[in-house]
Amino acid sequence: MKFIIETYGCQMNVADSELVSSILISAGHTPVTDIDEAQAIIFNTCSVRDHAEQRVLGRIANEKHRKNTDPELKIGVIGCMAQRVGKRLMEIEPGIDFVVGVDQYQHLPSILDDSLSSEEDTLYMDPSQIYPGIMPYRQDKNCGFVTVMRGCNNFCSYCIVPYVRGRERSRPVDDIYTEVRRATEVGLRDITLLGQNVNSYQHDGYRFPDLLKKLNDIESLWRLRFVTSHPKDLSDELISAMASCTKVCEHIHLPLQAGDDQMLKKMNRSYDIDHYLGLIDKLRTAIPDIAITTDLMVGFPSETQSQFENTLRVMERIRFDYAFCFKYSEREGTVAATYKDQVPENERLRRLQTMIDLQRQITFEKFQEQIGKNVEVYVEDFSRKSQDMVSGKTRDFKIAVLSGSSDKIGGLSMAKVIDATAGTLICE
Repeated sequence: MKFIIETYGCQMNVADSELVSSILISAGHTPVTDIDEAQAIIFNTCSVRDHAEQRVLGRIANEKHRKNTDPELKIGVIGCMAQRVGKRLMEIEPGIDFVVGVDQYQHLPSILDDSLSSEEDTLYMDPSQIYPGIMPYRQDKNCGFVTVMRGCNNFCSYCIVPYVRGRERSRPVDDIYTEVRRATEVGLRDITLLGQNVNSYQHDGYRFPDLLKKLNDIESLWRLRFVTSHPKDLSDELISAMASCTKVCEHIHLPLQAGDDQMLKKMNRSYDIDHYLGLIDKLRTAIPDIAITTDLMVGFPSETQSQFENTLRVMERIRFDYAFCFKYSEREGTVAATYKDQVPENERLRRLQTMIDLQRQITFEKFQEQIGKNVEVYVEDFSRKSQDMVSGKTRDFKIAVLSGSSDKIGGLSMAKVIDATAGTLICE
């Protein structure tokens, strides 16, 4: 069958969609980019926030009309939302033909072939599943995502991920090495290692700093990144490896979530503000030019105005290069969903806007500080605004645009920053 996958959510889902594509292609199915050609539409979903789930349900409702002219069309849901809601999804939205959980993607070819037994559990969570030996089908020509581990053991009180992705399990080092090497040899020179908490990677005596050092020796690799790091597991050994490995980029995404110790404890984050600030100092001492990005949440149950202001003060002290700011979203099945002292929605929105305004100003100032500096840009595509300009990322994960044509795409360009907005470096 001809299939198309729409992906929602994090980079882990992007990597999973590439994995699913590989499984389907190996079974003889064909990927298409035009939804009008598709005989199977697969939605790879996210459950972190309610908004993400509602978007998917809206898209499915929009696509159901295709069944009127093509009764054989199959619409399926995979990923975190499928795992969380299960077969209820097919009752919520009658247009759905199949639902498959995150550890059962191997069944998808049989589902499309109508050869799967109705007794097969396509939502069973397999604590050992790492999809060994499967090389993802990649459509990006320049950057690649490589999953190093699946699942999460942290059980932050607001987070649904451990319940839909299972407990942590790490992939063998040699499998990761082979996948990274093959990806770089076909032109994907900027690789991001993925895991819910990459810092806790361990397999056969290898820990995450050891993995970075091994991958750093791949000759065809230009840049190495990773997400996401949990502050409780960011070790001195990892910071040292980041500083010493020449291909590891000067950037780390280190979710803070809140700048108040009581909130962090209630979130079950397993660190306090002093510990987090200490990590920032260590990172900036070892890697002076490092860019630090983060996740921040407002309106967590019982958060007071004073506690929210504590977060703003920490933001001003650290001065993150960028922050993904969210309002708390209640998720059924998490501990936080049982808390009675929920912050009113209008107050969550007010605090969120205040936080966004502060971070936007800090980000603008951080980008302005780059003016006059020389930066290395990995050119990935044309600029969205002009075919006379190309766009890419600096080593510290800032978007940069500079003049150039298609011959620059896929290569490294040294450029001087001559101007900056709150999200882009203008270079020559």
